[in-house]
Amino acid sequence: MRTHCIFLLLAVCYSSMNAFAVDFVEDVAPILQTYCVGCHAEDDAQGGLAMDTHAALISGGDSGLALTPGVVSASRMFLMASGKLEPVMPPDDMEGPSEEELAILADWIEEGAEGPDGDMPIRRELKTPKIATSSDANLPVTAIARSSDGAWHATAKFGAITLVNLASGESMEVANPWGKVNSLQFNGDGTQLLAASGLTGGYGQATLFNVADGSVRQELVGHSDVLYAAEFSPDGKRIATAGYDRKILIWDTGNGKVVQELLGHNGAIFDLAFSPDGALLISACADETVKVWDVATGQRLDTLSQPEGEVNSVLFSKDGRWMLAGSADNRLRVWKLVSKSEPAINPIVQTRFVDESPISGMTLTPDGRGLVIVSEAGNAKLLRTDDWSVVGAMEPLGQTPSDLFVSADGTNATIALMDGRVVDRVLPEIMRRGSGPKRTTLEPVYLDLGPLVSLEESKLNFIDGVADVGRGCEVTGSLTTMGEEDCYRFSAGRGEAWMIEADATSGDLDPKIVLLDEAGHPLLRTRLQAIRDTYFTFRGKNSGQVNDFRLFGWQEIGLNQYLYSSGEVTKTWRHPRGPDSGFDVYPGAGNRHTYFGTTHTTHALGEPAYVVRELRLGEEPEANGLPVFDVIYENDDDPSRMAGESSRLDFVAPRDGDFTVCVGDTRGHSGDDFRYRLRIRPAAPSYSASIGKMNASIPAGAGRKIDLNVQRIDGFDGPVTFEIGDLPSGWHSNFPVVVEANQRSAEGAIFIPIGTQTPAEKVDLRVTAKAEILDRRVERRAGTITGLTVGTPPSVIPMIQPVDRDVPENKDWTLVIPRGTTVSARIVLRRGKDTKGKVNNGEIRFGKEGSGHNAAHGVYVDNIGLSGLLVLPNENERELFITADPVAALGKRSFFLIAETDGGVASFPITIDVQDAAALSASAE
Repeated sequence: MRTHCIFLLLAVCYSSMNAFAVDFVEDVAPILQTYCVGCHAEDDAQGGLAMDTHAALISGGDSGLALTPGVVSASRMFLMASGKLEPVMPPDDMEGPSEEELAILADWIEEGAEGPDGDMPIRRELKTPKIATSSDANLPVTAIARSSDGAWHATAKFGAITLVNLASGESMEVANPWGKVNSLQFNGDGTQLLAASGLTGGYGQATLFNVADGSVRQELVGHSDVLYAAEFSPDGKRIATAGYDRKILIWDTGNGKVVQELLGHNGAIFDLAFSPDGALLISACADETVKVWDVATGQRLDTLSQPEGEVNSVLFSKDGRWMLAGSADNRLRVWKLVSKSEPAINPIVQTRFVDESPISGMTLTPDGRGLVIVSEAGNAKLLRTDDWSVVGAMEPLGQTPSDLFVSADGTNATIALMDGRVVDRVLPEIMRRGSGPKRTTLEPVYLDLGPLVSLEESKLNFIDGVADVGRGCEVTGSLTTMGEEDCYRFSAGRGEAWMIEADATSGDLDPKIVLLDEAGHPLLRTRLQAIRDTYFTFRGKNSGQVNDFRLFGWQEIGLNQYLYSSGEVTKTWRHPRGPDSGFDVYPGAGNRHTYFGTTHTTHALGEPAYVVRELRLGEEPEANGLPVFDVIYENDDDPSRMAGESSRLDFVAPRDGDFTVCVGDTRGHSGDDFRYRLRIRPAAPSYSASIGKMNASIPAGAGRKIDLNVQRIDGFDGPVTFEIGDLPSGWHSNFPVVVEANQRSAEGAIFIPIGTQTPAEKVDLRVTAKAEILDRRVERRAGTITGLTVGTPPSVIPMIQPVDRDVPENKDWTLVIPRGTTVSARIVLRRGKDTKGKVNNGEIRFGKEGSGHNAAHGVYVDNIGLSGLLVLPNENERELFITADPVAALGKRSFFLIAETDGGVASFPITIDVQDAAALSASAE
């Protein structure tokens, strides 16, 4: 059949002798686009032959030239398309050109196969079969928009946009021959409407309409594939467009010309957002990144790569301080905007698991206090922007949403659905952070009941398995029957603080205690809301390990956050310090601590874990798709590990009542020698203080450090100040030194300048500690530093200097660090002679994770790399980076370094002043 057609077509072509010239753009290109370009495009040219441009077609492919201008019978492309030459193209299972289309191709080749006169148009018609839409079909609503004054609403379905004036009730329909509209936006004064559309695989187009009459004001065609986003700049002078072709174009609204082309994404771009001042643009992409762009220069200022799925939506906060992104990994991420005028790292400040399905869209309320998020599963939720927590969930949509906006008064969200409906949802009330009910209104009441009453289990009267023991007692007993639990009831008043302790006194007993309420049920201590999911990577953890907690997505987990896994709650203490490290958890050294009375446990590789927060009393859990964990009063190990494997439980009575303590073995074991001692006593907050061992020989010109330790008792978590006795003339120290609230240690330093007179006798210095506990000063003797002498100058004297000037040796100076930022200083070495009399020009190390000494919690030496902080051989200076985490306490604190030479040589301390970044910025303005 094809052979017959070709001879017929050739005869027709030759006899007509081209009564009308064939145009490549109008006549030939549509045929190639329909039948050929699908397999022979420039970005995927099978056989090396591209047919989407005239130049590529003429150049041919791997098999040589595809056509010979002027000679139809020698043109391989035509012969294969007409069935004259094998292999037939398109393949036999695909429809080929019609007889009329083959005739056009033959005439064009015969005329010399001329190319287009000028540039090829981007917008062209895609020739596909026309399938009529059912008359009763509900077309999806693909985009909606509201003018800023709330007067106009726009709704887009395939082939049409409907404009409604809410004041007058006027409605008009604007025909849209470009098919699906993927986004709509009004300009600032509501006089223009911008629509993003295009032809899949063909071109992308942004159309600007006059709202008053629906007429087309401007057509912006510059993309090679469909558009997903078109956005006005805040002043309306620029329009940004992006879509499937992976590029962003910035247009001048006045003349419709492209002023910037932004390249760098590796996938379809789904959303765009201008900063409030119009200087920056952020883009959301299928390549799982958000990029930050300078609108004026087109420079890429940062790539935010934390998302773990396609990024579907981006926004700037109303004040321009934060960048927001919602992605297919079900999470909202928030970054602090730093790269305002030049490339910089924008730190991530929040990651929220919002829903069990991908986030498909989001928008801010007009006052910026709320963020409405919709998900592919048809859920709509409101978040509070001061802490990014979920305020509440709205009535489920029952369908996949496509777009949304919030009413001008901020009370309702209007949401477009893929089943053709547009629905309204009332937004939950937004209470400011901290304005809701607190976890507890109880002020702990501390009792002094005198000596504990001693009791023996065998002499007590048990009724229904419970014995009454009154208030303040010590019970001795045993577990002789498998699975036995001995239960003791005591009375407590609302707010009273108690400590319950169970110790094994003989046998292989591993005691466990559980607290029951008046009805005999386990007493609820608190509820923990998961706000992020993660899991253990690299390796598991034993029940005592405090370091190297490697967690998936660790970059999005902060300090002082609770981590729940397998019933144990720990707390992050120090960030991973490089690719080969993990979190340290509290207390930062020794055996790890647990919180809310939970018990230490082992964790396997890949085991799920959750970042959690404590719910306030009466607070409803967030509707974020993550679990809520109920924590009861029970324990089988001392949370602080002071008592080893003995059990400790702190208890604040939630009400007046009778409560029961049950003692058992963790494994359910028993034996004749399984004896225990149970104490139910009033809590008595206190502490003990101690010092570490110090190198008594202090080299002239440098210093030595001394560790200062606090052991906290019965929940005391306040600061403790260490003081030192009088120093000899000319000696310096950084005392008084404070162990911060909730911390366990700090570091002191004693420094002796060169030329200081040596005391006639060795020096002893007493160290004392003091704290305020229950409105009284509690002082402890921490120890005595004995036998201090002045040694010879060290082989290296380290100093900390500003980056922009030199400070005299042995002089304190202040380094200001805005909280949440990193600043620089310098390490400067004065090299002396080593023990062999030669100048020490070797490598000088200052440690790894803990290379900064006596820093406030959350202040640390940054960018140390795998080798730690060091100065290279034959060098005397290097830059030092110090970061203050957002949780770091505001205020001043001494700070020093220790060179790992001559037994550890301390630099002269400087002062680090952590200040509030927002306050500093406001004062600068």
